[in-house]
Amino acid sequence: MDGVLSSQEKWGLEAIAAGFTVLPNHFLALNQFVEEEKSLSPTEMIVMLQILSAWWSKDRLPFPSKATIATRSGLSPRQVQRAITSLEKKEYIERISRYSTNQGRTSNQFKLTGLVGAVMKAAKEHPAAFKRQSPSKPKVEEEVL
Repeated sequence: MDGVLSSQEKWGLEAIAAGFTVLPNHFLALNQFVEEEKSLSPTEMIVMLQILSAWWSKDRLPFPSKATIATRSGLSPRQVQRAITSLEKKEYIERISRYSTNQGRTSNQFKLTGLVGAVMKAAKEHPAAFKRQSPSKPKVEEEVL
């Protein structure tokens, strides 16, 4: 079944019409595949999910503001700032400054090359991590007379 139609059945037309984000399972479980110093804290994961929700096209980097991320995630702007700084140190994201037409600063773009590379590496090294098992048929015990 088509992914959008299946998602509409699960979440409802109104929710899917507002947009949705496709995420690889290897990203959602990234912590089990990376060394401890590269693992994502819960706050970093929430911030990363908000950044990814604004990444609509491969060729257009996401640029949600810290205020938007904070509002949508229930975090303070300072928590968001610390998480972004940490994600940069872990080399998952790179901030790229943006300027408006009058040369004033605006929200940063986020280059996600490091995150994509980590997810691709995890997927290549652990291809069977999310293989679905076919449900086994229930065994019917023979009656003993």
